[in-house]
Amino acid sequence: MNWLIVVLRILHIGAGVFWAGAAFTVAGFVLPTVAASGAEGTRFMRRLALERGLTRWMVAAAIVTVIAGLVLTDIDSAGMQPAWMRSGMGIMIGIGALAALGALFVGIRSAMVVVKLGKLLATIESQGGAPKSEQVAEAQAMGAAMARRARAVAIQLVIAVLCMAAARYVVF
Repeated sequence: MNWLIVVLRILHIGAGVFWAGAAFTVAGFVLPTVAASGAEGTRFMRRLALERGLTRWMVAAAIVTVIAGLVLTDIDSAGMQPAWMRSGMGIMIGIGALAALGALFVGIRSAMVVVKLGKLLATIESQGGAPKSEQVAEAQAMGAAMARRARAVAIQLVIAVLCMAAARYVVF
Protein backbone atom coordinates (compact mmCIF):
# COMPACT_ATOMS: atom_id res chain seq x y z
CA MET A 1 0.00 0.00 0.00
CA ASN A 2 1.26 3.46 -0.89
CA TRP A 3 0.61 5.59 2.20
CA LEU A 4 1.32 8.83 0.36
CA ILE A 5 -1.56 8.16 -2.02
CA VAL A 6 -3.83 7.13 0.87
CA VAL A 7 -3.06 10.34 2.79
CA LEU A 8 -3.41 12.52 -0.31
CA ARG A 9 -6.77 10.94 -1.21
CA ILE A 10 -8.04 11.44 2.36
CA LEU A 11 -6.96 15.08 2.25
CA HIS A 12 -8.30 15.65 -1.27
CA ILE A 13 -11.66 13.98 -0.73
CA GLY A 14 -12.16 15.12 2.88
CA ALA A 15 -11.30 18.76 2.26
CA GLY A 16 -13.17 18.66 -1.06
CA VAL A 17 -16.35 17.38 0.58
CA PHE A 18 -16.18 20.17 3.16
CA TRP A 19 -15.41 22.83 0.55
CA ALA A 20 -18.10 21.78 -1.90
CA GLY A 21 -20.70 21.13 0.81
CA ALA A 22 -20.06 24.50 2.43
CA ALA A 23 -20.14 26.26 -0.95
CA PHE A 24 -23.46 24.63 -1.92
CA THR A 25 -24.97 25.42 1.49
CA VAL A 26 -23.80 29.04 1.51
CA ALA A 27 -24.84 29.74 -2.10
CA GLY A 28 -28.14 27.87 -2.00
CA PHE A 29 -29.42 28.47 1.51
CA VAL A 30 -27.40 30.81 3.73
CA LEU A 31 -26.97 33.83 1.45
CA PRO A 32 -30.60 33.87 0.23
CA THR A 33 -31.73 33.67 3.87
CA VAL A 34 -29.29 36.42 4.88
CA ALA A 35 -30.58 38.63 2.06
CA ALA A 36 -34.17 38.11 3.21
CA SER A 37 -33.31 38.83 6.85
CA GLY A 38 -32.01 42.39 6.59
CA ALA A 39 -29.70 43.68 9.33
CA GLU A 40 -30.21 40.55 11.43
CA GLY A 41 -29.03 38.39 8.51
CA THR A 42 -26.02 40.63 7.94
CA ARG A 43 -24.97 40.28 11.59
CA PHE A 44 -25.41 36.49 11.36
CA MET A 45 -23.31 36.26 8.20
CA ARG A 46 -20.58 38.41 9.71
CA ARG A 47 -20.43 36.13 12.74
CA LEU A 48 -20.48 32.98 10.61
CA ALA A 49 -17.98 34.10 7.99
CA LEU A 50 -15.52 36.07 10.10
CA GLU A 51 -15.95 35.39 13.80
CA ARG A 52 -16.62 31.63 13.48
CA GLY A 53 -14.13 31.42 10.62
CA LEU A 54 -16.19 29.82 7.85
CA THR A 55 -14.40 31.92 5.24
CA ARG A 56 -10.94 30.89 6.48
CA TRP A 57 -11.95 27.23 6.70
CA MET A 58 -13.40 27.23 3.19
CA VAL A 59 -10.28 28.83 1.70
CA ALA A 60 -8.02 26.42 3.61
CA ALA A 61 -10.09 23.43 2.46
CA ALA A 62 -9.98 24.70 -1.13
CA ILE A 63 -6.20 25.04 -1.05
CA VAL A 64 -5.72 21.58 0.50
CA THR A 65 -8.13 20.05 -2.05
CA VAL A 66 -6.39 21.62 -5.03
CA ILE A 67 -2.83 20.89 -3.90
CA ALA A 68 -3.60 17.27 -2.99
CA GLY A 69 -5.48 16.85 -6.27
CA LEU A 70 -2.59 18.22 -8.32
CA VAL A 71 -0.11 15.91 -6.59
CA LEU A 72 -2.43 12.92 -7.10
CA THR A 73 -2.81 13.82 -10.76
CA ASP A 74 0.95 14.04 -11.15
CA ILE A 75 1.33 10.60 -9.55
CA ASP A 76 -1.52 9.00 -11.55
CA SER A 77 -0.28 10.44 -14.83
CA ALA A 78 3.37 9.49 -14.21
CA GLY A 79 4.41 13.13 -14.40
CA MET A 80 1.65 14.44 -16.66
CA GLN A 81 2.42 12.07 -19.52
CA PRO A 82 0.64 13.26 -22.68
CA ALA A 83 -0.92 9.85 -23.39
CA TRP A 84 -2.55 9.79 -19.96
CA MET A 85 -3.61 13.43 -20.18
CA ARG A 86 -5.39 12.69 -23.50
CA SER A 87 -7.18 9.63 -22.10
CA GLY A 88 -10.80 9.82 -20.98
CA MET A 89 -9.73 9.87 -17.35
CA GLY A 90 -7.04 12.48 -18.00
CA ILE A 91 -9.44 14.76 -19.83
CA MET A 92 -12.12 14.46 -17.13
CA ILE A 93 -9.59 15.05 -14.34
CA GLY A 94 -8.25 18.02 -16.30
CA ILE A 95 -11.69 19.57 -16.74
CA GLY A 96 -12.46 18.98 -13.06
CA ALA A 97 -9.12 20.46 -12.03
CA LEU A 98 -9.69 23.58 -14.14
CA ALA A 99 -13.15 24.01 -12.62
CA ALA A 100 -11.71 23.57 -9.10
CA LEU A 101 -8.92 26.07 -9.80
CA GLY A 102 -11.52 28.54 -11.06
CA ALA A 103 -13.57 27.99 -7.91
CA LEU A 104 -10.46 28.49 -5.78
CA PHE A 105 -9.60 31.81 -7.41
CA VAL A 106 -13.18 33.10 -7.31
CA GLY A 107 -13.46 31.91 -3.70
CA ILE A 108 -10.31 33.75 -2.67
CA ARG A 109 -11.61 36.94 -4.28
CA SER A 110 -14.90 36.43 -2.48
CA ALA A 111 -13.07 35.95 0.83
CA MET A 112 -11.34 39.28 0.27
CA VAL A 113 -14.76 40.91 -0.20
CA VAL A 114 -15.99 39.23 3.00
CA VAL A 115 -13.09 40.76 4.96
CA LYS A 116 -13.67 44.18 3.38
CA LEU A 117 -17.39 43.99 4.13
CA GLY A 118 -16.63 42.97 7.72
CA LYS A 119 -14.48 46.08 8.15
CA LEU A 120 -17.20 48.27 6.66
CA LEU A 121 -19.81 46.78 9.00
CA ALA A 122 -17.51 47.28 12.00
CA THR A 123 -17.06 50.92 10.99
CA ILE A 124 -20.82 51.38 10.69
CA GLU A 125 -21.39 49.81 14.12
CA SER A 126 -18.68 51.93 15.75
CA GLN A 127 -20.28 55.13 14.40
CA GLY A 128 -23.52 54.40 16.19
CA GLY A 129 -26.83 55.40 14.73
CA ALA A 130 -27.97 54.79 11.19
CA PRO A 131 -25.38 54.11 8.49
CA LYS A 132 -24.76 56.69 5.79
CA SER A 133 -26.49 56.07 2.48
CA GLU A 134 -23.17 55.54 0.68
CA GLN A 135 -22.19 52.93 3.31
CA VAL A 136 -25.47 51.09 2.77
CA ALA A 137 -24.96 51.19 -1.01
CA GLU A 138 -21.39 49.90 -0.67
CA ALA A 139 -22.46 47.10 1.67
CA GLN A 140 -25.28 46.09 -0.67
CA ALA A 141 -22.92 46.06 -3.66
CA MET A 142 -20.46 43.87 -1.77
CA GLY A 143 -23.26 41.56 -0.68
CA ALA A 144 -24.47 41.20 -4.27
CA ALA A 145 -20.90 40.50 -5.44
CA MET A 146 -20.51 37.84 -2.74
CA ALA A 147 -23.77 36.17 -3.80
CA ARG A 148 -22.71 36.13 -7.48
CA ARG A 149 -19.32 34.70 -6.59
CA ALA A 150 -20.83 32.12 -4.25
CA ARG A 151 -23.05 30.88 -7.09
CA ALA A 152 -20.07 30.82 -9.47
CA VAL A 153 -18.01 28.80 -6.99
CA ALA A 154 -20.90 26.36 -6.44
CA ILE A 155 -21.38 25.86 -10.19
CA GLN A 156 -17.66 25.30 -10.77
CA LEU A 157 -17.55 22.82 -7.89
CA VAL A 158 -20.51 20.90 -9.31
CA ILE A 159 -18.51 20.55 -12.53
CA ALA A 160 -15.37 19.52 -10.61
CA VAL A 161 -17.20 16.96 -8.46
CA LEU A 162 -19.02 15.41 -11.42
CA CYS A 163 -15.83 15.19 -13.48
CA MET A 164 -13.89 13.62 -10.61
CA ALA A 165 -16.68 11.16 -9.87
CA ALA A 166 -16.97 10.02 -13.49
CA ALA A 167 -13.32 10.26 -14.58
CA ARG A 168 -12.37 6.66 -13.90
CA TYR A 169 -15.25 5.41 -16.06
CA VAL A 170 -14.82 7.62 -19.13
CA VAL A 171 -13.07 5.74 -21.90
CA PHE A 172 -12.17 7.09 -25.36
